[in-house]
Amino acid sequence: MSATLLVVPCYRERERLPQFLPDLCRALGDRTGLRIRAVDDGSGPEQQAWLAGYVEGLRREFPLLEPAQLNAENVGKGGAVYSGWDLPDGADCLAFVDADGAVPAAEVSRLLTIASGLPDKAVFAVRTSEHGTTVARQFHRRLAGLAFRRLVRGLFHFPVQDTQCGFKLVPASAFAAIRPALREMRFTFDVELTWHLLHREVEIETVPVNWTERPGSHLRAASVWAMYRSLRALRRRLGDWRR
Repeated sequence: MSATLLVVPCYRERERLPQFLPDLCRALGDRTGLRIRAVDDGSGPEQQAWLAGYVEGLRREFPLLEPAQLNAENVGKGGAVYSGWDLPDGADCLAFVDADGAVPAAEVSRLLTIASGLPDKAVFAVRTSEHGTTVARQFHRRLAGLAFRRLVRGLFHFPVQDTQCGFKLVPASAFAAIRPALREMRFTFDVELTWHLLHREVEIETVPVNWTERPGSHLRAASVWAMYRSLRALRRRLGDWRR
């Protein structure tokens, strides 16, 4: 069975992480070869001290949980994910799941089971409400998400319906091959990751999931314009992935 590293990127998640991480560990605790690592994205000394202590306490019950990785600087969610994946410690598959629990622990378990049968593919969770799945989010955020998807589709023409859902798994060998080219660390890192995987002809399996919006999102109104500018800059820099 493949060894898998599952990263949970964290930025000041003192309120939300305790509502998700224990459930995640319980749901995945019987999986051979799986390790979970919380990676803090420069949340500051107080938050990092809390995270280190909290994770250490959970490790007594859940051996698959590694000590927290505490990054000194805040570089963005993508930077936190990649800094964890840069230390795979022998993992064949690299994954991440958002710390807010919007993708529930049971869905993470299902996704990992699907991925275990697709050793050479990337696996992306998508919020499409297909195959009996449900997506619960506020109306204005649903509209914003729809607009973002349409913009990504218009600029990049990916065969992926949703690049921003908070679970992805990629083969470690594929990540190692594209890692030097990955420059986007914040809002649109998922889009750049998708581009390079497809450009390298790594097949992406999309899996509809149940997804529930959680309070406490770090996304703000000002982020929308920054995301738009970032997408345009990516398109100018990368061009068409089919080239």
